[in-house]
Amino acid sequence: MNILVAQIISILAIIAITSSVQFKKKQHMMAMASLSHLLYSIQYIILGAYSAAYMDTVAIVRNLLFHKYNETKTAAPTLLTAFIIVVTIIIGLTTYDGFISIIPVAIAIAYTVSASFKDPKIYKTTFGLCAIIWVFYNFKFKAYICVIGNIAEFISTIIALIRDHKNKKKYLF
Repeated sequence: MNILVAQIISILAIIAITSSVQFKKKQHMMAMASLSHLLYSIQYIILGAYSAAYMDTVAIVRNLLFHKYNETKTAAPTLLTAFIIVVTIIIGLTTYDGFISIIPVAIAIAYTVSASFKDPKIYKTTFGLCAIIWVFYNFKFKAYICVIGNIAEFISTIIALIRDHKNKKKYLF
């Protein structure tokens, strides 16, 4: 029963995360991603994947902290980024449960670094690459709907990056 509930929650999280990269403004992307991280965190707790649940919680806090910088379209301070990375590593060490538990930590660090840049294309590109890496973690914890979602996230990211590239070309002429 718990696995079914987790899969239903993951469907909602997938809808939120997949649609997040379709936004043009980074602050809108990260707001939708925060909703998704909340849902994923709940799902991973139900599945017993505590490392991922903690990393999703850190992602919500990170997005809240970076919100001010996203609104002003400036890069987040290096010290803030470093602090979030250190917290991520500490939580990762406390939840370490074999090699597989390193995946959410590495992805959280990649997201944090990419979110610190003002260019939303960097965040979108990292998002797409991390979606592929999540596939391995989600298979291990039987989050099968998430695997489908990870593929959808990757495809959505490719579509968003192509669309952004085409729109940028239109504005140049």
